[in-house]
Amino acid sequence: MRRWVLLACVAPLVVGCRARLEQNECQLLLDHYVELLLRDDRPKASAGEVLRVQQEARQKAAFDPAFGECQSQVSRRSFECAMKADDANRLEQCLL
Repeated sequence: MRRWVLLACVAPLVVGCRARLEQNECQLLLDHYVELLLRDDRPKASAGEVLRVQQEARQKAAFDPAFGECQSQVSRRSFECAMKADDANRLEQCLL
């Protein structure tokens, strides 16, 4: 009986940890990566410039088959790690 109670308590946590990413989360990940890359390349880039480059990246990603696999290929754990990254190298490490 205790085993079933434990399983009932733990199962939602396991499912929550493995929940697939939503499409908007893939977009957020792309935006974050683009911002980090741009900040490395052009530290004084304005918010408007960052937004413009993010929009361009989204347009290109819409036609990229690899980006289309984001939801099935990026784990929740990797996503959370990447979103906390403060530089592009760290973000990339999270996705390996």
